[in-house]
Formats: sequence, C-alpha cells, structure tokens
Amino acid sequence: MQVSHALTDYGIWVLIVAVGAVVAIRRAAQSETGRRWVEKIVLKTPGVGAVLSRFALVRFCRMLGTLLQAGVPMIASLRVARDAIGNQTLSDAMSDSIEQVQRGTALGKSLAACPLLFPPSICEVIAVAEESGRLGEELVRLATSNEAELDRRLRMLVALAEPALLFVMAAFVGTIVIGMLLPVFTLQEFIH
Repeated sequence: MQVSHALTDYGIWVLIVAVGAVVAIRRAAQSETGRRWVEKIVLKTPGVGAVLSRFALVRFCRMLGTLLQAGVPMIASLRVARDAIGNQTLSDAMSDSIEQVQRGTALGKSLAACPLLFPPSICEVIAVAEESGRLGEELVRLATSNEAELDRRLRMLVALAEPALLFVMAAFVGTIVIGMLLPVFTLQEFIH
C-alpha cells in the first residue's frame, strides 16, 4: 500500500528520472570514453567478464594464427587480430603489445602485459611456440581448445541464470500474494 501511495504521489518523477537515466546511459555508451567505461565495467562483472575476455582471446588467437599461417608479416597480423577482438579496452592493451613487438620484444612477453586477456599459461604456450617456429599452428590450436572452455563457461553461466530468474519470479509473485492477503488479515483484526 505504501508503494502504491508513493507511486501515486511521485510516479511521474520516478518515470522522468528512469527515462533520463536510460537516455544518459545510452548517450554515454555511444561516446568513445563512455563506451570504454561500460566495457571496463562489463569486463569486471563476475562471470560475464570472464566469458567476454575468453571470447576475445579465441577470436584473437584464431585470426592471428590464420594470418601467420598464410604468410602475413607479424606486425600486420597483430594489427588485424587486434581489430578482430571487438572490445576497445582489450584492443588498447593489444596496441601496447604491438608497440613492444615492434621494438623487438618477444610476442609472449609483450602479451603478458595484458593479463585480463592473456592468462600466464597462454603467454607461456605462445612464447614456446614462438621459439619453436610453430606460432601460427599453436595459435589455431589454442583457439580451438579455448572454444571448448568458452562453451563450458557459457553453459555454466546459463545454468546459474536459471535459478536467479526463478528467485526473482518467486519474489515478484510472493510480493503480490502478500499484498493480496495482508488486507484480509488486517480486516480480521478489525472484526475481533
């Protein structure tokens, strides 16, 4: 009943604030700095951030490995693979790695500077593959193995979302039921 009275009194203001917030977030997300801010928040979100960074890793490894196997030079391949990541925050980190590679740093060492995208185990595999001269083949193999891990994480995320949605629906239905039964109990007190 309190919520009903509050919405009756201040409903128009709540609607204006909600619409204003949605418009402000959409405009912020369309700007360059706003999009980076939203991407950083999404990457730090538990569950979702890990899936997005794993997806970016798979895209990067597959693109770079395919280009290197086709004989494209390393720097040009890195630039194309960076653009294939699809996340500006992770692309910025890749830009730093590309500059390090241009200065002569090994690829595995330069990629270690971006631990959000490249875990230490992946960097070690890339470093060994680079030394052995089989970087292209190893990157494609890494992409394939990480696709299986990405599929497992996506299934786990969906499995976790189902109970959360069930809990939200139960809370919603419970609120309606309590809202309907509470006046009946109050009426019984007045009768006694």
